[in-house]
Amino acid sequence: MFDWNRWLFSRLAAGHQVDAPLIPAARWIAEHGAAVGILMLLVLWCLRPTQRAGVFGVGLVAVLAAAVAHALADAFAMPRPFVTGDSAPWIAHGGRGAFPSAHATVMFAVTFGLWPLRGLRPAALAVGVLGLVTAWARIHGGLHYPMDIVGGAALAGVLVYGLRFIALWLRARWAAPRGRRARRQLLRRWRGSVAGGSL
Repeated sequence: MFDWNRWLFSRLAAGHQVDAPLIPAARWIAEHGAAVGILMLLVLWCLRPTQRAGVFGVGLVAVLAAAVAHALADAFAMPRPFVTGDSAPWIAHGGRGAFPSAHATVMFAVTFGLWPLRGLRPAALAVGVLGLVTAWARIHGGLHYPMDIVGGAALAGVLVYGLRFIALWLRARWAAPRGRRARRQLLRRWRGSVAGGSL
């Protein structure tokens, strides 16, 4: 059976190269990419006062995403590439579970959380690109398999859009008349937020 996860890892990772020229850049990005993403949230907080509530909410979701990702990684206890022998330990790291990637979960949670907020789509794209670059760096340095990144992005989507649905459901429950009309309106607004419409 074709193992796409290891095949893609072999194409992206430094592996056991004697001289891996991209490792210094990958090491810096892998260690600081998430911090740059959080700094971007702080910049948005300062520059977009009308969107502070939304940015704060995205920050809270990012914290929750990190906690859930770490809990799942401990539960699944999937080994990292440098533990399985598929890569040299290019970047110093503990051996705790790798799936899902907490970095990917947090950065894509920020991306998905910012996307529907009015006027913040360029920032969401910037964080998304940073997330992809950080994902590459952590794969290249032997910290993650591609499946770990995919799992983190999927978890981020479930958390962000699941919480958004719950928030809209509660709002409809408190403020809108009950019945079929309220349910239709709730589903329309949730689909709009998933597709990128602003709330």
